[in-house]
Amino acid sequence: MRVLMVPDAVRGDDVTIGAGDVARHLAEGWRSSRDGDEVLLHPSSTGAHGFLDVLRAALGGEVQATVARDPWGASVPATWLRVGRTAYVETAPLLGDPHGPDAARLAQEGSSAGVGDLVLAAARAGASRVVVGVGESGTHDAGVGALRALAGGDAGTPPGEAARGAAQVLRQVEVVVAAATDRPLTGLSGAGAALAGRPGVDGALAQQVELALSGAVAEVEAAAPRPVSLLGPETTAARRGGRRPYGGAGGGVAFALASAGARVLPGAEVAAVETALAEAIAGVDLVVTACTSLDGDAIAIGVPGVVGRLALERLVPVVAVAPTVRIGRRETSGTGIEAVYPLTDPPAPGRAGVAVDLGTGLSQRAGRVARTWSR
Repeated sequence: MRVLMVPDAVRGDDVTIGAGDVARHLAEGWRSSRDGDEVLLHPSSTGAHGFLDVLRAALGGEVQATVARDPWGASVPATWLRVGRTAYVETAPLLGDPHGPDAARLAQEGSSAGVGDLVLAAARAGASRVVVGVGESGTHDAGVGALRALAGGDAGTPPGEAARGAAQVLRQVEVVVAAATDRPLTGLSGAGAALAGRPGVDGALAQQVELALSGAVAEVEAAAPRPVSLLGPETTAARRGGRRPYGGAGGGVAFALASAGARVLPGAEVAAVETALAEAIAGVDLVVTACTSLDGDAIAIGVPGVVGRLALERLVPVVAVAPTVRIGRRETSGTGIEAVYPLTDPPAPGRAGVAVDLGTGLSQRAGRVARTWSR
């Protein structure tokens, strides 16, 4: 039996395991139960942390070293991946931890200038196509810092002028944003409202941050009144770029790059295309996927959802594993996912659960899934 492991990164209470290591844990567990099966690894990503590792594992390429600004404006070492004329950029290391102790300060003062630095470095190095992985971020500046960096401006450059300048710089470069979240930038369901609940950020502060950025967002929207590359319907309420889905990725970096001509696409779908996932699925008997939480978002825009849809087209069954499972058979019906498994079973009544580390849990669950699914 040929089995393909296609996980995303998995986050536990105090550790995150990258997609490549998750795939190896799953493979180890599977082989422990069915050592005669051929197990293939194909880690994937939504565009969030670990995006570059996934692309490098699949495509090879050359890691390019450069310098970019961190959220506070300090120059720090940074890298991007060159594969032919395509550059791959991961923004997570330059936008700060949204759940760290500096979350409140990042949301108010952090800058996305480092993202512009990286994209500009790739373009100047001759890349004709730049794929930018953008997930949830600590920085929330509507991507204005990135636009200013691309345009060669400074903190005093008006946002609209920066957007027009960035569009000119990138006019000969195809930019694709692989967005890990479909939140818009503004509005009740936007990335600004979602700041509430982060360390040190309550509802009042989240509203204050959004109001402080409203003028900049309006200026960028006026410079590019309809960034049609953003996904979602152009309804009356969502006609402006700030209200369109996916624009809130990276605290507005996706919105900003769209205003400069980028295409913004679901990150898991971008990763699937770049790594030829459909072709890999076509040659196997079963696919195992994994993520942190199997829920509606994982099915709609996450790695499990993309895996399921691609496998369904090829009549290949998919099973999914996650530390947290919030969906059942009804929600997975028609998605291509045949079964879902929590990492550990609930303890028997009156007995305490046995704690295992995340890697061990992944291996153990894969071994048990193998005993059920392997022919």
